[in-house]
Amino acid sequence: MPDVIEPAKTGRSRCRGCGRTIGRGELRFGESLPNPYGEGESLYWYHLVCAACMRPDRLGPVLDTAAEPVPESAWLRQTATVGLAHRRLPRLVRAERAPTGSARCRLCRELIGKSSWRLALQMFEEGRMHPIGTIHVECAEAYFGTADVLDRIRRLTDGLNESDLSELERLLAEQRPAPTAEAGAGSAAA
Repeated sequence: MPDVIEPAKTGRSRCRGCGRTIGRGELRFGESLPNPYGEGESLYWYHLVCAACMRPDRLGPVLDTAAEPVPESAWLRQTATVGLAHRRLPRLVRAERAPTGSARCRLCRELIGKSSWRLALQMFEEGRMHPIGTIHVECAEAYFGTADVLDRIRRLTDGLNESDLSELERLLAEQRPAPTAEAGAGSAAA
């Protein structure tokens, strides 16, 4: 069974990337993977934006062979290309405010202050997305290899207003340097 782009037949499927419902009739990306519960393969559904951001290696070839024009295909293709160029970038899930001050940044290992903006990360393993922690917004460039993530954040994060986007843009402009080897020996493996 090949990977596909098709309209959702019902409004019941959930995106494997963001966890939100995919609306009936909305174009979605189906990734074909071995069925963990039996023989054959299963399709795992994603919003097109989530697929471009989180599964660029699988979406790109399907965009190139799509039978019908896909809305925003240029943005989807560009986003997938950038995701392939920066191996950690597909881990970005959303921007969020830290509910407590107890989480540590996956890169610099410093505490992320309560109510501070942070970037949530997840990794695709065994057919599922698994949360792997968060980073300071200011650590984006050192972690992802690029600080040009505001458009991804805007598309992946529900409920951001103009004030939030301005604050995130300011924080992205204040990038921290990558930790040195002696400051964070475990950070390199993050």
